[in-house]
Amino acid sequence: MLNRIDLEGFKKVQEEYRKDRSKCKKTLEVKGRWRLDVGYGPQFETKVKTERAGEITVQTDETIILGGGGTAVHPVHYCMAGFCGCFSAAFAKWSAMAGIELKKLDIRIVADIDLTTGFGIEDGIDAVENYKLEIFVESDAPIEELNEVLEATKKRCFCMYCITTPIVPNIDMIVEIPEEKLEEALFICPTCFNKTMVFLDDNSQKCENCGTIGYFTRQPKAERVSQK
Repeated sequence: MLNRIDLEGFKKVQEEYRKDRSKCKKTLEVKGRWRLDVGYGPQFETKVKTERAGEITVQTDETIILGGGGTAVHPVHYCMAGFCGCFSAAFAKWSAMAGIELKKLDIRIVADIDLTTGFGIEDGIDAVENYKLEIFVESDAPIEELNEVLEATKKRCFCMYCITTPIVPNIDMIVEIPEEKLEEALFICPTCFNKTMVFLDDNSQKCENCGTIGYFTRQPKAERVSQK
C-alpha cells in the first residue's frame, strides 16, 4: 500500500486485463429523478452503488439565480469535484507505481463561466471561458519524476479524457404514457389514427374503421407503456 493505493491488487488486475483486453470494456450507468413530488429541497436525486458501502444517495439543486433553491450541491460542482477526485486518484496511483511516496496531495479547479446561454439570452456563447487545474504536491521525489507522473496522469485519467475530448451523447426522449391513457395507446389504428382497433381471438388487431389488420401490440395489461 502506497499513497493509499493497493498496489498489489492493482498490479494483479492490470496484468489480468493486459492478457485479456476485452475485460477493459465496461458500461457505466446512472439513473435519477427530478423530484416533482416535493415543493422544497434538492431538485434531483440518484442512488449510486458502491462496492463496499452499499447505495449512496446523491442529491443536487440548482442555484437560486438559476431557479433552484440552493439546498444541495450544484451539479456542476459535482462535475468539478469528480474531476478533482479522478485526477488526484490517477496521480496518486501512478506516483505509487513509480515508487514515489506523496506526503501531501491537494487539488484545485477554477472555472470562469458565462451564463449567457444558460439564461436563454443568446445561444452559442461558450459556457466556460477558462478552466484551470492546480495540483499541490509534497514529496521527496525529484521534480523531473513528478512531472513524468503528471504527464502519465494527463494521458490516463478518465475524467481528463472526458473533459478534453468532444463526446456527443445520444439522447432519447421517452414519453411515458399514464395508465389512464393506456387504452388510447393500444387501440389507435396506425393507418387511420382513429381509436377503432379491436383485438381478435388470435391476438391480432383489426381496425373497425379502415380494415387494417395485423399484430401491432399486446393485449392491455396493468403495465407501464412508453413511447420514443
